[in-house]
Amino acid sequence: MASRKGRKPKSYSQVARISIMLRRLSGGATVAELADELQVTKRQVHRDLQQIEDSGYPLEQEEGKWRLPPGFKGLEVAVSPYELMSLHLALSHLAYLKGTPFVEDLETIIKKVEASLPDKVRNHLERIITTFAPLQRPIRAYATQRPVIESVRKALLRQLTIVLHGYRKPEGRPQDYRVDPYGLILYQYGLYLIGYSHPARALRIFALERVKTITVTEDMFVLPRSASFMERLDRTFGLIDETPQEVKIWIASEWAYFVKERSWHPTQKLQSQKDGSVILTMQCGGLDELTARVLSFGPGAKVLGPQTLIDHVVSQLTASAKSYRSSH
Repeated sequence: MASRKGRKPKSYSQVARISIMLRRLSGGATVAELADELQVTKRQVHRDLQQIEDSGYPLEQEEGKWRLPPGFKGLEVAVSPYELMSLHLALSHLAYLKGTPFVEDLETIIKKVEASLPDKVRNHLERIITTFAPLQRPIRAYATQRPVIESVRKALLRQLTIVLHGYRKPEGRPQDYRVDPYGLILYQYGLYLIGYSHPARALRIFALERVKTITVTEDMFVLPRSASFMERLDRTFGLIDETPQEVKIWIASEWAYFVKERSWHPTQKLQSQKDGSVILTMQCGGLDELTARVLSFGPGAKVLGPQTLIDHVVSQLTASAKSYRSSH
């Protein structure tokens, strides 16, 4: 039997590679295993996985292995007019992301659904589309951040470490940050990336509009089982992570209905007063964001505690009054 020593590795076309990968993915395989079997680089495997996902295959990842859902044979979905209405509601809510892959993908899904609609539903299509009118002000220009968002999506799905280039903080010079991306936060019509910052060795939040470019590395990271950024957000009033403390805010009767109709924090408690006012109590941090919210009520809100928040609100009010007095 002839020796195979020195024989060149077998070369596969992309079609053949993807065909082999689909068979292997039915049982699960790591990027390293696929690269070794197909004699290609890990980068090429990632490109092929992207091609498979773009073709409509719902890949899953668990403990470093990529796989297709058990028994996956493609999707056949029947959609009612009300479900289609919900899709258009989601699309209108994300209007501030127009020009990004998120909106374009949702538009593509809706078009696929609409193409299979029966005539009865199709006749109501215009009414369904115009049911929602988004009113979002101010909004941020995310269309110019398309390459950044595309890189973030890829890194999130494949658990790849990224480098944020030229990240602009409100103060200081632009810097680069090596980050393990954990998730995206949608907050006040803004997109924020939360992840493990290698320079800080801690969780950090980054506003995507402040990122110049992103490099997606080939380094996979393992998402810690104990890592729950939702737990972090539950400790805060907004995005700023601070030690939780008891916050008490008196709300005047003319604003009481506004407060009662909304959920302000998972820990909130409302105490109605005899004069129609209400006291809102929460266990949270986020001094700056709490201050901004209190000031938005004008004389209709007063902080009862903690003292640090009282001092901060008084300081802002004093500075504002001084600014108006000096302008005359």
